[in-house]
Amino acid sequence: MPRRYEVVGIEGLPEIHRGDGLAGLLAQAAHAQGTPLEAGDLLVVSQKIVSKTEGRIVNLGGVVPSREAAEMAAEIGRDPRLVEVILGESRRVVRKAPGVLIVETRH
Repeated sequence: MPRRYEVVGIEGLPEIHRGDGLAGLLAQAAHAQGTPLEAGDLLVVSQKIVSKTEGRIVNLGGVVPSREAAEMAAEIGRDPRLVEVILGESRRVVRKAPGVLIVETRH
C-alpha cells in the first residue's frame, strides 16, 4: 500500500517563552486535541516558535541596517532592519524576489 500523509494543525499551544520544552508542549497539545503523536509522525515547526524557545527575539528598533541590507531591502520591498537581522543569521542568500528573501541559515 502506498504511504499516506495527512496534514493536521496543532492548536491550543500556550504562549511560548524562552526555555519552554517545545517537544513536550507540542505532544501535550496534539494529545489534548485528539490527535496524539505516534511513532513515525513528522512534525513541521515554524522557525518563529523555535526562536522564541531559544530566546532569540530581536527588537528591530535597536537594529542599524548595513548598506547591503538597505540595498537588498529596497530591492525586495522589506524593512531594512529585518533584512539586517536575516542576513546576520544567514550563510548565503538563496533567492530573492519582491517580498521574499530565502536564505541558508548558519546552523
